[in-house]
Formats: sequence, structure tokens, C-alpha cells
Amino acid sequence: MKVLALLADGFEETEFVVPFDLWQRGGCEVVTASIKSSTDVTGAHGLQVNADTILDMVDFDDFDGIFLPGGGLGVKNLAASASVEQAIQQFDAHGKWLFAICAAPLVLSKAGLLKDRRCTCFPGCEVDLVCKEFLTDRVVSDGNIITSRGAGTAEEFALVTLASMTDAETADRIRKQVVAR
Repeated sequence: MKVLALLADGFEETEFVVPFDLWQRGGCEVVTASIKSSTDVTGAHGLQVNADTILDMVDFDDFDGIFLPGGGLGVKNLAASASVEQAIQQFDAHGKWLFAICAAPLVLSKAGLLKDRRCTCFPGCEVDLVCKEFLTDRVVSDGNIITSRGAGTAEEFALVTLASMTDAETADRIRKQVVAR
């Protein structure tokens, strides 16, 4: 499995790094893409990342899923990008995985992808979320879309998405390897 991780200035580091690490350990390839014209991206707490590529240069056919980490400013930047909206709509249209954590489900909502779906998001963001059913579960799966609440749920989110992309045995092996709950 190959996942495209979209990075915007202001992304929440934990919500990006934990899934990235656990997916890679589980045998998935994760490619990072900056949503701006430079590959240099700065997280909400100062982590500097040199993304693998730029979103506008990516061939979506090469990927099985797309990932949007949260972070207040990061999500605002993701939501303001027409390229991000086009990417997530194309992934959804082809039944590919869409993963969003924290406030990032708002980007899926803005693109109209949650109106018939159950989902979750960072506490308080649900007032701006247009979805079929909002849940307070730590991780919510509905078809090809998996959403989660925030930095404190990143580990669970990573393992649930890993199990969905691979299998429960792989996720359990990684859970034990990192001594996760």
C-alpha cells in the first residue's frame, strides 16, 4: 500500500509522525507532499520537514490512500487549497482510502465528502462539520474514510488505518512492537 501524506505549514507534528512511522513499520510506503510550491514545510511546533514532492506534481494513480494531518493552521492551509480539494475528491471517486485526523475532517467536509458518512473530529470542530452522523469515538471508519479526534488518538488512528490497509495481524504485530495500547 502506498499513502500520500499532505503537508501544509502548521500541521500537527504528532498527528503526522505517529501514523507515518507505524505505517512504514507495517510495510506501507508513505510519500510526503507539500501543498505549496516548496518542499519545505514547518509544523505547528517548529518541526521542519523536507517533503518528498509537491502535490501539484503527484500522479494520484500511484497511490492507494491520502492522509490529512490536523493542526489549526495546517488545516486552514489544506482547506484553502484547490489542489487538495481536487486530490481528495479524486481519491474518493476511485474508492481509495481517505484518512483525516483532528480538524482535518473539516477539509473532507468542505469538499462534500462526509455528507453521507459517519465521522469524528477534534472537539469543537463538529459545529462546522457537515456529515451524516458525528460521533465522539476516538476513531471512526465509514467505508473508505477513517477519521480521528486529535494528537492523543494518533496511535489508535495509525493502527486502525494500518489494519484497514493491510490486515489485523500486521496492525497487531506493530502494536506489540511499539508497546501500544
